[in-house]
Amino acid sequence: MCFSPEASFAVGTALVPAGGYCLYAAWVKDPRLLPVALIPWAFAAQQLAEGFVWLGLRAGDAPQTRTAALVFLFFATAFWPWWFSPLNALIEFRPRRRPVFIVLTLLTTVWFWALYYPFVAGPEPSLLVEVVHHSIQYSYPDHPVLRFVSPTALRVSYLLSVAVPMMLGPNLFGRAPVLMLLGSAVAAAALFGYAFISVWCFFAAVLAGYLCVWFRHYPARVPVQT
Repeated sequence: MCFSPEASFAVGTALVPAGGYCLYAAWVKDPRLLPVALIPWAFAAQQLAEGFVWLGLRAGDAPQTRTAALVFLFFATAFWPWWFSPLNALIEFRPRRRPVFIVLTLLTTVWFWALYYPFVAGPEPSLLVEVVHHSIQYSYPDHPVLRFVSPTALRVSYLLSVAVPMMLGPNLFGRAPVLMLLGSAVAAAALFGYAFISVWCFFAAVLAGYLCVWFRHYPARVPVQT
């Protein structure tokens, strides 16, 4: 499979109207789901950012490459492993379960401070961005986290940060999205381990299109009669 700026821009651009539809459907059917409807737009921003990473690499423009890479990595390493906890805290209808997601929301902020922030605050050479086998590889061999946690353990922790809130949540989506997400992660790790972050985020962005189908079939809330 070959990836390119055209692929990143195509997926990112397609997710803009997809997100617009999801927001409209959520507003009309159940406004509680507006945070869910924002997912395609977040993926759109991420994929468009990676499109500019491609362009920066092709032009040999180091500042553009780094800036676009930092935007992409914000979503990839800080936002997504955190977002599903507050998302479920907002849509959870069981009062006893909501505190669990609030605690998870606080705990998963560690992804920003421990993994992402060093990219911004550290020296530029600590983040290496290059094309490897038609995919973008983001490597950070000197990252302080890797002194204490192996890359495999980091990936497993990442997957758990995404999957656990979805599995403990109100199960609005069924188990299919979780299985597809985990299946795409396994495929990305097995086939594209050298560019796992880029490839898995691309797969996940494509899967975000599933939300259009889900919102289309989601029943509208029946107004309470007073």
